Amino acid sequence: MTENNYNVADIEKIKRWSPVWIIPIVTILIGAWILYYHFSHQGKVITLVTTSAEGIEAGKTAIKSRSVDVGTVESVMLSDNLQQVEIKARINNGMEKLLRRDSAFWVVKPQIGREGVSGLGTLLSGAYIQLQPGTGEQNATKFTLLDTPPLASPDAKGIRVELDSQQSGQLTAGDPVLFRGFRVGTVQTSNFDPQSRKMRYQLFIDAPYDSLVTNNVRFWKDSGVTFDMSAQGMRVEMGSLTTLFSGGVSFDVPTGWDLGDKAHEYQAFQLFDNKNTIADSLYTVHKDYLLLFNDTIRGLQPGAPVEFRGIRLGTVAEVPFFTTATDQTINDNYQVPVLIRIEPDRFVSKLGGNFDINARLQQAEGHGLRAALKSANLLTGSLYVDLDFYPQAKPWTGVKQINGYQVLPTTSAGLAQIQQKLMTTLDKINNLPLDPMINEATRTLAQSQSTLRELQQTLKSVNTLTQSPAMQQLPQNMQQTLRELNTSMKGFQPGSAAYNKMVDNLQRLDQVLRELQPVLRTLNNKSNALVFEADKGNDPTPKRAKK
Repeated sequence: MTENNYNVADIEKIKRWSPVWIIPIVTILIGAWILYYHFSHQGKVITLVTTSAEGIEAGKTAIKSRSVDVGTVESVMLSDNLQQVEIKARINNGMEKLLRRDSAFWVVKPQIGREGVSGLGTLLSGAYIQLQPGTGEQNATKFTLLDTPPLASPDAKGIRVELDSQQSGQLTAGDPVLFRGFRVGTVQTSNFDPQSRKMRYQLFIDAPYDSLVTNNVRFWKDSGVTFDMSAQGMRVEMGSLTTLFSGGVSFDVPTGWDLGDKAHEYQAFQLFDNKNTIADSLYTVHKDYLLLFNDTIRGLQPGAPVEFRGIRLGTVAEVPFFTTATDQTINDNYQVPVLIRIEPDRFVSKLGGNFDINARLQQAEGHGLRAALKSANLLTGSLYVDLDFYPQAKPWTGVKQINGYQVLPTTSAGLAQIQQKLMTTLDKINNLPLDPMINEATRTLAQSQSTLRELQQTLKSVNTLTQSPAMQQLPQNMQQTLRELNTSMKGFQPGSAAYNKMVDNLQRLDQVLRELQPVLRTLNNKSNALVFEADKGNDPTPKRAKK
């Protein structure tokens, strides 16, 4: 066979694809769509930071809002610094609007608090995370997981204010906020600010009571039982049953003040220890004076009142008050400086705005105005400063001003004044001329002894006279006279002749009077019956017997 006898096959490429490929292509498309739908509808992933993951399990612990599942915990792990726990949770699709910067997360589990027992439903279902939606406009993906629920939701109507205090432990989260004994809010947070070195509390006042919070209200600690012994005396106060065991905080506008404007959100106020200390904040304008006392200041404390005849004028500021200008040596004339504050607002409103306290005090010094320490409480020994007039006080010759502070004259009062008067009295007794008095008393005593001797002689003469026979006969004569008088009286006793004769005479007299009765009756009816014959009367009618 020759080469030309071979048939060469023609190769033709197939340009059509087989319908079999439709099945895998559709499968790939469906798988891609499923993957896209799955990842596009998973929701946002958030991070919750807490100190302990107790009761939280990855893949099981749910996130709920108003008892509706809105997400699930995906992972639980330690942070990079190993100091915290980071929980990755995924929020369901469409629930991202619940996530705001002020949204709150907390673990719901069984617990016992001041409000009672809560979270009992988690004993069987297990703990879950509660989501409280926020009201802010900015979204966030990292939140702090709280151990307890917030006391007020971010969308709650009301006002939040802050209180500053110098002492810690006065309030805790959950304590009630009272207005005249009625609960209007709650203490939300309590923390220490290291920069200002103060305790800072955040309070929430519910609507519509938020209108009660104005810019001039005062907040004070409302304890269950308050016991105070100060210069004002002993005071025991008992609060409401709400604050009897846990305490709380109260607020109100000071008496006599206007209501003021409504406070703004997060406005800061000062927390006072009790209601009585609020008065110290009302008088911010004061004039300082310096007192130099020769008496002991034991019992005088800062905050003690400065009074004038029972009217409070100011407050003791510092005891003792030492400055560089008060250079003294400890000798017999050492004086203790005390700084006081005269607060004109306490009485200027009643005396007029033109009242000049400095001029009045300088004028009063010439009339004997002095400052003295007096006892305010015998039980505690506390003292207070009393301003009063002492007309017998000597003119003030001390310094008038020290280091810019005007000096007010002082004097001794109270026990020191009594002691001074007692020493003055003893000095006067010691200066009495006792020797002439003693000599005169000796001569008087000698004359008295002479008089006593003469009196003894007189008594002897009287005894001799009473013992004489003539004086002894006097009782016998008196007895004889009494016997004769008794004999005479016996003659008039019943049964004697004189007594019987007197009785017969009385009987005859009675008979004569009965016989004269008809004649007297006739004369009463007719006075001339003795001259003219009287008419005969009707015969007497006998009276019938009584039934």
